[in-house]
Amino acid sequence: MGLWEWLRRPAAPENAAPPAGPDPAEMLRTLAALDDRQWGRYAFRREPLEGKFTSAQKDAYIAAANRCGAEWARRLAAQYGSRDPWRLAQALGLKVHTPAMPTGGGQVLFAQFAEPDEITLFTDCLEQAARLGPVLPGRDELAAILLAHELFHAVELQNPAIYTRTETVELWRKPFSNRSRLLCLSEMAAMAFARTLLDLSWSPYVLDVLLVYPYDPAAARSLWEEICEISKEE
Repeated sequence: MGLWEWLRRPAAPENAAPPAGPDPAEMLRTLAALDDRQWGRYAFRREPLEGKFTSAQKDAYIAAANRCGAEWARRLAAQYGSRDPWRLAQALGLKVHTPAMPTGGGQVLFAQFAEPDEITLFTDCLEQAARLGPVLPGRDELAAILLAHELFHAVELQNPAIYTRTETVELWRKPFSNRSRLLCLSEMAAMAFARTLLDLSWSPYVLDVLLVYPYDPAAARSLWEEICEISKEE
């Protein structure tokens, strides 16, 4: 899960002085007020093909990706009679693992989907989030959000005709046409899926910042500032 990936480092000490600037509660107030278009512009900043599109084209992609995620959340909820991502994962034949952290490597993931049928939630980030107190939902609610996001990626794999897999952009035409998917569309749709399925009042993109905070408050603040700047774009 690319956008919820963070450098592997231990959580900041409990008694560490907070960085100058907004605290997590203030960050949440700001981030919770952002709309789908603003979050979409943030997602496009991490898209390798970002420079190929005008503002109007980006906005059209953002709207379509959010519709896709929301529609599939409603579809699955109706089909299986549940909005519980754990039940839906079971209904779709998915295996869900909950280790504390990845083994080896230099990065920690909050959650990930591995083809063809495995979702992993790394629970250390849930434990660390509790240090923020009532700023974020409780452990079970956070786990449900992460699971719902990854659930969408499983839905993508099982449905080749889904928008996020069929929408492509032509990179070049000669001597033959080469088309590529836009990776950010999948992430936007997954966020919309989780938000719709769980009836959240704010975008799960908020967790990009707040789940990082216990590990690196300064980095979380820097990302918050970047998002605030992006949100002002026309």
